[in-house]
Amino acid sequence: MTRLKAYLTRDCISFTFVVLAYSILSLLEVLPPFETVFMFQLFAITSCCIVILMLVTERIAWKRLWTSIAADILAVLLSVFTVGPLLGVFSIDLNSATVIGGMSILAYFAVYGVMIMKDRADASRINRKLRIIRKRELNQSGEDAHEQDN
Repeated sequence: MTRLKAYLTRDCISFTFVVLAYSILSLLEVLPPFETVFMFQLFAITSCCIVILMLVTERIAWKRLWTSIAADILAVLLSVFTVGPLLGVFSIDLNSATVIGGMSILAYFAVYGVMIMKDRADASRINRKLRIIRKRELNQSGEDAHEQDN
């Protein structure tokens, strides 16, 4: 269940950032306005990217962070530029490759940042619970020692 939760979390965050980036570029008339069908296609692309990213790159024990990030970005770009044209979302030309590639990299770092914040919040919550447990244990052992003295 944890793996499915991680997949869904990353997928939703990725989709949100891609839609926001696309919307901004659409308002600037860099990209055309999108229709409802396009949203489903975009969700399919982000879903495929996340699945490929998680299946391929997370199984490798990377020794360096930047090597891991580079491999992740490569997996994202490969999946975007494979699935996107197959679904007819975009054609591969220099302009679309630049815009779509930039959006994909931006979405990757946005998801990466959000996941770091989530991990830190989780670690903080766990540490807080551990402090409470330790405090209870100390209080309990103090009470036990006090009872033995009496």
